[in-house]
Amino acid sequence: MREPRPVRDQIRQRRAGLLTYGITPPKRSYAPEKLAEIAAAQAARVRQLPVDALVVYDIQDEAARTDVPRPFPFLQCVDAVDYALDALAALPTPKIVYRCVAPLSPPQLASSLKRLDDASCLSVLVGAASSRQATAMRLSDAYPLAERSAPELPIGGVLIAERHAQTGAEDQRAVTKMDAGCRYFITQAVYSVSATKDLLSDLYYRCEAAQRSVPPVLITLSPCGSLRTLDFLRWLGVSIPRWLENDLRRSRDILQASLKVCADVLADLHDFAATHGIPLGCNVESVSLAKVEIEASVELTRLAARTLGRA
Repeated sequence: MREPRPVRDQIRQRRAGLLTYGITPPKRSYAPEKLAEIAAAQAARVRQLPVDALVVYDIQDEAARTDVPRPFPFLQCVDAVDYALDALAALPTPKIVYRCVAPLSPPQLASSLKRLDDASCLSVLVGAASSRQATAMRLSDAYPLAERSAPELPIGGVLIAERHAQTGAEDQRAVTKMDAGCRYFITQAVYSVSATKDLLSDLYYRCEAAQRSVPPVLITLSPCGSLRTLDFLRWLGVSIPRWLENDLRRSRDILQASLKVCADVLADLHDFAATHGIPLGCNVESVSLAKVEIEASVELTRLAARTLGRA
C-alpha cells in the first residue's frame, strides 16, 4: 500500500491513483437536528473508507438544460461550502468542494474560495447548467477571480465525455481551463467506456502536441439501484449504451449489475490510462438516499481502491 500524501501535493505532483468519495449536502428544509444526524452518519462512513478526499457537490437546478421532466423533484440543499467546513468540520478527510459560480457575485465567490483555501481544501468550479440560464458570473470570469482571491487553492474542472461526443471540443475546453489555472478534472458519471476513451485520448494527444503534461483525471462512478435512478442518470445527460441499458432494465438485481459495470469501467479505463501515462483516479458518488445504494457506493469504493492499487 502506498504511503498517504496530502491531496494537494498529489494534485500538484500529478500522481495517479487518487480516490475520492462524493456526496451531496442534505436538503436545506431539514431541521437542525436532522442535518446534524445526516452529517454524523456521512462522516462516520467516510472515516471507514480508503479515500484521499471527500467531494462535496454544489447542487443546482438543471431544469433549463432540457425540456424532459426531472425524474426526482429539485430541492434546495445546504450550501456546499458551509456544509463541508461547518457540519463536517470534525471530519479530518480533506474536502474537494464544488462551487457553482452562475448565481454568485464576485465577492461571494471570492469569500467562499478564501474560506476553502484557509481550510486547506480544494475546489471544482462549475458554470451554468445551460446557456439559457440567467447568470451573475460566467465560468471564464471565475478562474481569474479564483487566482486573485485564493492563489494557493487547487482549482479543478468538470470533464463530460457526452459533450465531447457531440462537439468534439471537450479536450480543447479542458486545455483552455488549464490555461486559466485548472489543475485537475473530475468527470461526469461514466457508463460509456468508449466515449470516455475518446475524450482521454484526444486530451492526451492535444497535450502531447503542445508539449504539456496531462492533468489528473478522476473518473466518476455512480451505482444505480433502480429504474428511477437509471432514468435520472439519463436525465443528467449520462450516456448509457443501449445494450447496457437493456441489460440493466431486465436485470434481476440492477444494483449488483451496475456495480459490476462500474468496476469493469474503471478497470478498463485504468489500463488505458496507464498505457498513455494519464494520471487517472476515481471518484465514487453516493448521491442517493436509499440505504442499499449508499451501501453499494461503499462497496464500489473498496473495489476501486483495489483497482487503483490502494490495498
